Amino acid sequence: MTFVTLELKEGVQKLFEKLSSPDYPPAGPTSVDTRLIGPQTSEAKWPNFTVISDEPKSIGGRDSAPAPSSLFVASIGFAENVIFARQAAMHGLDFESLETRVEAQWDRRGIFGISQANPSVTDVFIQTKVTTSASPEKVAELVKLTDKRSPITTTIAKAATIRRKLLVNEKEVPL
Repeated sequence: MTFVTLELKEGVQKLFEKLSSPDYPPAGPTSVDTRLIGPQTSEAKWPNFTVISDEPKSIGGRDSAPAPSSLFVASIGFAENVIFARQAAMHGLDFESLETRVEAQWDRRGIFGISQANPSVTDVFIQTKVTTSASPEKVAELVKLTDKRSPITTTIAKAATIRRKLLVNEKEVPL
């Protein structure tokens, strides 16, 4: 199965052309409405979607959904996957599978002000696994473009160290 479908290629090309137009505004908002619906449970609502976040029972949550920090880390992986797929569509790279593992380090003591700990994420590890018939060098090139073009990854890179690992067809490829 390929992920680089004709629809993806056409959609990415149309978006590229739209964003390249001098009449297109350079920035736009991304917004969501959130509200607390339980002791540690929140919901985020968009016009067509609702996402729930919760905390473990051990700290007063219901353990009914991922914690906000888990969703934050997942958003890095989601964005990496989407941007990589777009880069692959634009650069003619077909692939059969893409998996991204993200680990983020942060000092949880900071949420309580213990020992003047900083609650910010300070270190992010991203491992990308791609199965493809393309050359490892081509995949590495697209991973580098993904890092430069993902709004989530570039924002995080301003605040934290990002470490990377790339596996193409189960073999590590230097970046």
